[in-house]
Amino acid sequence: MDKELKYYHRINSAFIGRKIIEVYYEELDYKTDSEFWEHSTDIHSVDMNVIFRLDNNELIQIKWDNEFYCYGIGFEKLNEINIREGIKTIKLTENKNWAKLIGKEISEIIVLWDISEGITKEYKNNRVIKSEKTITKLPQTWQIEFGVEKIWVSALEIKENGTNSYWADHLTILFNNSEQEKYQLIKNASTQQRLIANSGF
Repeated sequence: MDKELKYYHRINSAFIGRKIIEVYYEELDYKTDSEFWEHSTDIHSVDMNVIFRLDNNELIQIKWDNEFYCYGIGFEKLNEINIREGIKTIKLTENKNWAKLIGKEISEIIVLWDISEGITKEYKNNRVIKSEKTITKLPQTWQIEFGVEKIWVSALEIKENGTNSYWADHLTILFNNSEQEKYQLIKNASTQQRLIANSGF
């Protein structure tokens, strides 16, 4: 629980009350002219990271990571945008989905957790010598709110064949509620944590 509380505190102190002034995506560079991040007009599919420059000039990278388990939503502060070989950095500030949110205050973030229960077995000489129930919990999705407007950033990979991966080394940004409902991000969340100003974290 202490780990979760620290996670909430970091989110609250970094994002709540701040405004996004620039947006970047980091993608694997496929050496083509087409943009793989644009899954549809209302969904952006990103291999690597989303980077916000906030109104306090801090750069914060939202990413998939294994802080809790592979793969959930994590983030870290950057000193600068690091241009790396094999990674394409794309500025999205003027994209129509982001442009309407630029300069608007982040009023709330809801962390949507997913919980999976299973059995872990320990073997010796092909025989089970220990069996125990395990619970895995990770932050699957962030619902980021700008007053009445909302977006969702999820460790989700939408695939053309319909076999979508929900604990993915991938980020998907959904810009309207109908898309969120289609992929059941809120409905399938095992638990939620609401982060607002003065929420105590």
